[in-house]
Amino acid sequence: HHLGAALLGERAHERRAAAGDEGSGLALVDEQRLYHDPAKAAMRWREADGRLALRLHTGREVEAAWVVLGASGDRMIPMRSIGASRLYRYWEAHLDGPGEWGDPDSDQVSYRFAVSVSHASGLVWVGKDGVGEQAAAVQPWTLGWLDAPLVEVPAWVAGSVFYQIFPERFANGDPSNDPPGTVAWDARPTTTNFFGGDLQGVIDRAGYLSQLGVTAIWFNPIFDSVSNHKYDTRDYRRIDPHLGGLAAFRRMMAVLDELGIRVVLDGVFNHTGDEFWAFQDVVRRGPSSPYWDWYDVWRWPVTRQPVSYRAWSGYADMPELNHANPEVRRYTFDTVREWMRMGVDGWRLDVANEVPHDFWREFRRVVKEVDRDAYLVGEIWSSGEAWLRGDQFDAVMNYRFRDAVLQFIALRRISPTELDARLAQIRADYPGPVFWALLNLLGSHDTERFLTAAGGDVRRLKLAALLQMTYPGAPIIYYGDEVGLRGGRDPDNRRAFPWEPERQDQELLEWYRKLVALRRGHRVLTEGDVRTLLADDATGVYAYARELQQDGVGSVAVVVLNNSDATVEAALAVPGATPGETDWVDVLSGEVWTAA
Repeated sequence: HHLGAALLGERAHERRAAAGDEGSGLALVDEQRLYHDPAKAAMRWREADGRLALRLHTGREVEAAWVVLGASGDRMIPMRSIGASRLYRYWEAHLDGPGEWGDPDSDQVSYRFAVSVSHASGLVWVGKDGVGEQAAAVQPWTLGWLDAPLVEVPAWVAGSVFYQIFPERFANGDPSNDPPGTVAWDARPTTTNFFGGDLQGVIDRAGYLSQLGVTAIWFNPIFDSVSNHKYDTRDYRRIDPHLGGLAAFRRMMAVLDELGIRVVLDGVFNHTGDEFWAFQDVVRRGPSSPYWDWYDVWRWPVTRQPVSYRAWSGYADMPELNHANPEVRRYTFDTVREWMRMGVDGWRLDVANEVPHDFWREFRRVVKEVDRDAYLVGEIWSSGEAWLRGDQFDAVMNYRFRDAVLQFIALRRISPTELDARLAQIRADYPGPVFWALLNLLGSHDTERFLTAAGGDVRRLKLAALLQMTYPGAPIIYYGDEVGLRGGRDPDNRRAFPWEPERQDQELLEWYRKLVALRRGHRVLTEGDVRTLLADDATGVYAYARELQQDGVGSVAVVVLNNSDATVEAALAVPGATPGETDWVDVLSGEVWTAA
């Protein structure tokens, strides 16, 4: 695809040169990188306040862009650059309402784009049929305002600091409910051993979480299951008794609510466990079971070796549900309603890419009818564009963010320029509101812990946490990362939380507390736009600004990351800074700097 684009661009340039129009904007613009597709939600969507957002992708040679409104193209609205990759620059603009673009009695909006190119005279006009040197030379897009998808996410998410708890390993508050054969708390985890963690342990440590600054928790599965990870559900309507059962759940919800901490549960609706009651009935009764069509059975009778039914990744203990069955949907949605009425604030949806889109659309309707502000976040490891059109999830687990930060800071395999390009690409792939709701993680129960990947270098984890806590999106801490807990791949990444102070990195913990307080104490870090200030591959410095206008007053925060082992001087063109007059406060050290 990239080779084809390069060849097309070269031929277009040769054609223009032959026509003798070198020096004009049309001659210098890269037509192959002028891109707008109104069918993509990331390029045309409606926001909760009624505004229509439009995006345009261009080559990096473009220095300014406008949305040109109306059939005659007599109204031009400046677009702002929201980032750039190695090949593209991304532009965005918002239209306030019908009165801004034409006939207030019509739902139709006609628009083109105009761009200017460095060192070129005149504008280049962009329409759905191509480009030209005059507005009338290109055909506008004429589309219904309401045809653009409505993308609305819960407002509370962007201002939250999440914490991921693997319940079996966080804290053991009630040894009386420990599973048989529970191992010592400091033992090394295996795929099958139990440590005795439970919901009473969360209650007991709720004060710790509050002092850390946590405002939301994502719990790995807590429903009845035979495993330590509980992704093989036995009963969705029962809290696992080894976690304390329903009584402990209700007590925990009351305590967390009192502390202002929201709860997001892990929804494992792609598959059940093989001990789930419906599957057990199918095993016993075969095709005569009323639940025979809840699963996709290939051969009767049901056998585990070889597996005679569709199972997640071929694991016999995780038979996949048939989501086309109305009874499966009814059971699932009724279950979801039941837990939400107990105060659950959202769902993290397991292996979401393996469940049909129409199921998730109905799932969203069910959830939002109970609580419009509930948060739906899918486990998608690559681009989640197909699920983020406003009709399925609010966001996805931002593994792309994790991978970029890991490669830049922990492994030092990519440059600041490449990091900036990857972060810009993530933003460009999603509608604007989604970008602020992405769940930005550094690690999870499915990955090697960040500190271990960084070779135990705590400085690198500190730097990554600084980026995570000052970047748009919702940061989430994997339990124990804040005290220096290490761990390789599953199951080693699921070690028990070290509660003894002497086993904790107290300096690292204080660093996390300071960063969380910093984020929560400055709206510019949760609501402000982001703009790259410097990506210096020679020194390893990456810097960006967060900018916010509120009540007529502008706020700016500048974040500078030195991803090297040397002291570096960096000159930044900081927005709003007047040389010799503007003072900047280092909020981590208290030191005051004056703009030079």
